[in-house]
Amino acid sequence: MARLVASDKGVRETEVNGRLYKPDRGGIYNIESASAARAMKAEGFFEATLTPYSQGDVTKGFTCVECGFGSWFRKCSRCGHTNGEPQRDGE
Repeated sequence: MARLVASDKGVRETEVNGRLYKPDRGGIYNIESASAARAMKAEGFFEATLTPYSQGDVTKGFTCVECGFGSWFRKCSRCGHTNGEPQRDGE
């Protein structure tokens, strides 16, 4: 089963091979047919993701040298220390 999202929120339904597909309340189309999913992807639909960020984003950002808190910002929101360059792998 594929979970697809339309590229525009204005899309309320789509028809593929004579079958009408409508999104759920969150705007996600649950498609059982692999051929319908391929056709919808060709029309601009894309796979729905459940995580708001990619797995590689976990290694980005700043780690506070004072308290060890991970943050996207240079100034630590936990202790207020201003950090330098973000830590990279192996540091």
